[in-house]
Amino acid sequence: MKKIKVVIPDGSMQKKIMDLMKKAGLSVIIKDERTKIGKIEGIDWIKSVSFQRPQEIPVYLHNGHFDVAIVGEDWIANWGYEFPVLLKLPIGRGGNKPVKIVLAVKKNSNFKKPEDLPLGCEVATEYDRLVQKFFISLGRNDINVIPSFGNTEHKPKFGSTAIVDVTESGDSIKKNKLKIVTTIMESNTVIVVNPKSFADKGKRPFIDCFVKLISGAYQASKYVMLVANVPKEKINKASKIIGGLKGPSCQPLKGVKSWFALQSFVPRKNEHKIIFDLLQIGVDDIVIIRDIPLIMANQHK
Repeated sequence: MKKIKVVIPDGSMQKKIMDLMKKAGLSVIIKDERTKIGKIEGIDWIKSVSFQRPQEIPVYLHNGHFDVAIVGEDWIANWGYEFPVLLKLPIGRGGNKPVKIVLAVKKNSNFKKPEDLPLGCEVATEYDRLVQKFFISLGRNDINVIPSFGNTEHKPKFGSTAIVDVTESGDSIKKNKLKIVTTIMESNTVIVVNPKSFADKGKRPFIDCFVKLISGAYQASKYVMLVANVPKEKINKASKIIGGLKGPSCQPLKGVKSWFALQSFVPRKNEHKIIFDLLQIGVDDIVIIRDIPLIMANQHK
């Protein structure tokens, strides 16, 4: 058996990804935090799960130290690598949406677009390679891109003309009296694979299984299970309202004539509208079950 090695980011995204893995039945056991290496409980085809700085993960994956990585598209773009993307997870530190890599300047400045920046000015960023390529693409070879290893939004106070930083809500940008000039890219968290590992017939089935398990856990996070007891004459209306992956299942209630239990996975974002619509047709025997660990299904359009 060819086991696979997985790497995930440490820091702010570590807990979110570990929780997702746990929902997928891939609980990581870490015996010694100092080693930055864990094992999956009860799974022998995953050799290890390592925790590395997200900035460094693309390099180690490219060099063949790992088979599969969960990492941000921003850091892949910064290094300029191309990996097979097996799954896109629009999750960030604060919510289920992609983050943005933005160019920002002081709020009271007159700069409205990247081209307005003065000749030879300083732009502070963690994304040194990405930002250099961005300005070169605009014909601005003169921009002095300087490294920032944290607290990037403070750098204009020290003399930098602009910064390029990651943001989800834009709140930190505003709090530091900055304004966004342009968005360089949006970045999702993705599962990517070393091309050689992906082509390895011994590793490929385990890589595919890992991705499907994570996908199932992510899909489950977007759904709740709804159960409603419905009289026979309202089954058709209630079924249309409830919907779900392929539609609700229907079972007769034991000992209660002409009543049925409709059950389905419904989008979390729609649950209150579904409940409201069911109430309007007189269905009020409703149960919502949350924290579903896994949904693995082909959804019909």
